[in-house]
Amino acid sequence: MFFLVFRLLRIGVNQAKKRKNGGGDQQQHDGWYDNGNREMQGGITGPGDRSATKSTLDSILRFFQFVMGLTVVGLYGVDIHHAHKKNVSADAKWVYAEVTAGMAVVTATIILLTPFFMKKRSITSVHALQLPAFVWESVLCVLWLTLFGIFGKMYIGEDAEGDSGITRMKHAVWVDLVNLLMWTGTATWCGLRWWKGKASAPEPFESDKVYEQ
Repeated sequence: MFFLVFRLLRIGVNQAKKRKNGGGDQQQHDGWYDNGNREMQGGITGPGDRSATKSTLDSILRFFQFVMGLTVVGLYGVDIHHAHKKNVSADAKWVYAEVTAGMAVVTATIILLTPFFMKKRSITSVHALQLPAFVWESVLCVLWLTLFGIFGKMYIGEDAEGDSGITRMKHAVWVDLVNLLMWTGTATWCGLRWWKGKASAPEPFESDKVYEQ
């Protein structure tokens, strides 16, 4: 009889210890969970939120580059279309404008679509693309600067005198300037991201270094 009582008492003590330990874990878990809720309710933003904001702003700017590039294609394309209707060769300056705007539109489109194809890429591979992107966008900046210089010299000081064609080209010059400013801004930002990624790159492990024999 005493043996059974002792046995039951021992089982009860063991169960009490288990419940006590489990309750402590639950309390610790609840504390972690509540702390996480407080951080979320407090509006604390992490690096992921900042990265998402930057990505959204970049996409908006790239969209405007796409739209403004198409605008230039349309403005200069009117004169090229008229020349073709009259069986006249298009002026090389207008062809240059169409090529520059076309390359900008294609570039903006590729950049807008890149995140959909780079979701599973590593950070290293993404950083590796920033230097070529910076170089190419710098080339586009030079092209836009040349385009603005050519047509700005031709039309900024020109009096339209009711000529709709000259008025349209005067507007095109300022659209060229807007494109130049936008591509200069994104090229600078791309270069800064490449430099920041290069400066913050971790040092390789000793086992990864190659030594000359």
